[in-house]
Amino acid sequence: MKLGRGKRRSVKSGRPGRRPHVAGRPLSTADVEAVKSLAAQTVHSEVATPLIERLSQYKLRALALSALWPALFVACRMGIDKPGSALEPLSLIVILGFPACLGAAWLWRERYRSASRTGLREATATVRPGWLFPKIDVFFENEYKFLATRRSLRIAPRVQKVPVFVGGEGTDMIVIFPRGRFRKDTLHTVPAKEIEPDTD
Repeated sequence: MKLGRGKRRSVKSGRPGRRPHVAGRPLSTADVEAVKSLAAQTVHSEVATPLIERLSQYKLRALALSALWPALFVACRMGIDKPGSALEPLSLIVILGFPACLGAAWLWRERYRSASRTGLREATATVRPGWLFPKIDVFFENEYKFLATRRSLRIAPRVQKVPVFVGGEGTDMIVIFPRGRFRKDTLHTVPAKEIEPDTD
């Protein structure tokens, strides 16, 4: 799937429409143009919905992994035949994976809910140097956002002004890149959060 083909097309009518009202007052011309610009960048639901639904799969995957860690912990404890065994410190490390996976599942659930509320928008992204939690400059048609990824990004050095899909808001955002982590022909979803723009 290529980015840039899910944009909604406005249908012009010969009859002038009414301006929307907010609290009994009509929107200003600038507000109307902002609404039209946002609608033009919004990805059509036929394209956006399958991509957003994929986030729930990430949540289920994390939950499945969380069930694996207690089993590994029990196996390690059963394999300890005497004090000082190498499996003893390993079992303590293994048990830490359980809350980590539960936390990951909760975070993906929040991103799914956030993206479901906002939908996906088309933008252009440039990833700043550094593959460990790099920063992303995201440019919409009439807006700019500065994001920080929530995990490493191996494709960071090759991401310069590429088309992306952006969903969610605040600390629960996603950026969908047109290139996968290991394959070029798959989309890559990266969790991110909005931060204050870098003024340096």
